[in-house]
Amino acid sequence: MRATVDAKAFSEALNHVGRVPRQSTIPVLAGVLVRFENGRCSITGTDFTTWLTITLPAVGDDFTFLLDNPSDASKACRFFDGKLTLELHGKNPKYPSVTLSCGHRSGTFNAFPEEDYPEQPKLEAGASFTASAAALLKRIERVKYAVRVPEGSSDSPQRTCVQFSGNDVFCLDGYRAACDTDSALSFPVPFLTWGDSLAHLKLMGDNDVVVLVEESYVLLSSDTVAICCRREGVETYPLWDAVPKSFPEEFFVSPKIFLRELEYLKGFQSKRNRIPTVLCGGRLFLDTEENKCSTSVEIEGESKIAVGFNPRYMKDALTQFKDEPRVKMKLSIGSGPIIVEAEGRKDFAMVLPVRLHGLMAA
Repeated sequence: MRATVDAKAFSEALNHVGRVPRQSTIPVLAGVLVRFENGRCSITGTDFTTWLTITLPAVGDDFTFLLDNPSDASKACRFFDGKLTLELHGKNPKYPSVTLSCGHRSGTFNAFPEEDYPEQPKLEAGASFTASAAALLKRIERVKYAVRVPEGSSDSPQRTCVQFSGNDVFCLDGYRAACDTDSALSFPVPFLTWGDSLAHLKLMGDNDVVVLVEESYVLLSSDTVAICCRREGVETYPLWDAVPKSFPEEFFVSPKIFLRELEYLKGFQSKRNRIPTVLCGGRLFLDTEENKCSTSVEIEGESKIAVGFNPRYMKDALTQFKDEPRVKMKLSIGSGPIIVEAEGRKDFAMVLPVRLHGLMAA
């Protein structure tokens, strides 16, 4: 059985898909599935959380095989250009092999039959919507820093996943949050899934993506790329209940300057014991056992409330707006969160304060 594809297109697809499977001592679990059917070649890889499939035109027979070591085949494909021929052969159907040949170059690689590969979930009917893949990915990239790495199977998906609800795409980890709102797109049902799965949206470029949200899985598909990932939760966090309704202080700062002064103070921080940074009256303070240091940032507005924060979380929040000339900081009294936003934008960052003791808390 033999079929041909464009060598560069196959190489690029194999390179992307080959990064999805996890390392495993069981060869079939680290392989990728290659299927030729009805003039199309589809390449699928999975880590059992995400199934990524890339499809490209093909000519020839219909057949399917599981490529044993996609990284080795990918190395060979980098040198192929033009028409690539794939030929499946082997007397024992349980131990086939596949030969990839292009011009004067060729390579033969071990394969497995299709039935050895984990079956991809079959999605039932669910709620769906269509969006620009590039626009959706941009929103996700803005906020996904505000999740934490799962600490175990019992860790809440609300703290480790990207969340979609109403007009909002948001993330939170219990100490901070980031949210992007677009009134032009409303998600028909709330859902949560992994940021790593959604990162494959970049393969769709500026094309539209159709998103199907089923009970257990989410399918994102364009003409040539399909991403099937687990739906990690149904109930999203009620983010707007955590955002204060009023702020006694609001002022503007330059994110570039603020970030620069945080970097200055970082040099006095102990690696073992992270001390909160304090902002009050345009001054940034750091009071450790070894050092007492401060610096200033120019503020437009009034700043009398002393507020402490984790400098790493504030750095992430300001980096969300790093290209803006200024951002607005909104402070609430007591233990209320710090809101960071920019004029003309519909996203915001939220950082929980650190309780202050002593003179600065007065």
